[in-house]
Amino acid sequence: MATIRPFKGLRFNPEKVADLSKIITQPYDKIDAALQADYYDRHPHNYVRLIYGREDDRYKESADNFNSWVQEKIIVKDEEPALYPYTQTYIVEGHPDPVTRTGFITALKLHPYEDKVVLPHERTLSRAREDRFKLFSRTKKNYEQVFMLYGDQDRAIEKLFEPFMSSEPILETTDDFGCIHRVWRVTDRDVIARAREVLAPRPVMIADGHHRYETALALKEHLADAKTDIPDAEAFNHRMVTLVNLFDPGLLVLPTHRYVIKLKTDFATAKAELEKYFDITEVPSGELASKVKENADKHAFGLYRADGSWLLILKNKTSMDEVMPDAAPELRALDVSVLHNLIIEKILDISKEEIEDFIKYERYVEEAYKNINDGTYEMVFLMNPTRVEQVEAVSKVGEKMPQKSTDFYPKLVSGLVAFDVAPGEILPE
Repeated sequence: MATIRPFKGLRFNPEKVADLSKIITQPYDKIDAALQADYYDRHPHNYVRLIYGREDDRYKESADNFNSWVQEKIIVKDEEPALYPYTQTYIVEGHPDPVTRTGFITALKLHPYEDKVVLPHERTLSRAREDRFKLFSRTKKNYEQVFMLYGDQDRAIEKLFEPFMSSEPILETTDDFGCIHRVWRVTDRDVIARAREVLAPRPVMIADGHHRYETALALKEHLADAKTDIPDAEAFNHRMVTLVNLFDPGLLVLPTHRYVIKLKTDFATAKAELEKYFDITEVPSGELASKVKENADKHAFGLYRADGSWLLILKNKTSMDEVMPDAAPELRALDVSVLHNLIIEKILDISKEEIEDFIKYERYVEEAYKNINDGTYEMVFLMNPTRVEQVEAVSKVGEKMPQKSTDFYPKLVSGLVAFDVAPGEILPE
């Protein structure tokens, strides 16, 4: 099943870069124009210049910057292959004490989805895949991790790493959200071999980073076309990932709310169509999010516009049998399926092909209200998060959720470790 290998991480040189908080960024798909400008101003070596530059040819900009930083020893390569235990300690609403999520960074052997070794759980957007392929094919680097999950109730790998994690981490930094990121390095061959054994019989599931994983598959094919007798341990046969145990107590999923940029019809017509399938109750905007949460077991959604806010509760679950007759029950049972397949596609008449032009995504309720009130978007649907066990169930039956179905919190920041996948880079067994 899943095969992992240690690798020689590419990291910022602590002798050259003392404060990593000025270097790290959120993942590229969370960076808008304002945040991009902020990152550029923070530090001349901020990681945004590698993952999401603002030059006309940002792919060339990335390659040129990386090569320059290596020559100046701003970025250095570890001398020994390693696995990199990684913790994120954060505060979240509803938890008075800090929560820590534990995983480890490794090189994972690539498998097409049909092999059932790497399980996807959501669809991807074509524009993002194309953008990442242009970047990866130009730089031959994995700058960012793919966030993946595996299941081990015994938590054997975490126990293997505990003695190493009792020492000082090789890097520690705090991001803009107050999350503390710590990374250690494990080079012990026996420990690495045992970690590989634990993972070997298990499939892994993509939690976040489907675009990056699919781009790695495309890059592998692209690079393989120019070579013969490619060893299994060739770096480009792998993808840098962070693996987190499904049974880790720090694993958290947040909801991702949906903006409707503009309706195809007037709102009165759309609301009348919604009333055929949902019980609709007008609710003060300040109570809407809590009402959605209180009704989490009833396929509940909040609808907010500048002229009002409403709680929507699905009248009859059999509606989903009609809308998705060929889908597995595990997929039909998801709130995100109700929202996308029933509300967005059937009721609002926005097809899968049109979705990038009509739907945008938001984590924060207050930000959503602000963007509706100032006219940026016409309305927003608030929703409950997809549960981890639901993600696992959908993946196991081979189905895919709509894009942005999950928001695993906190995000894996970019700028901690990078992975060289240039042809000729060979990983140890």
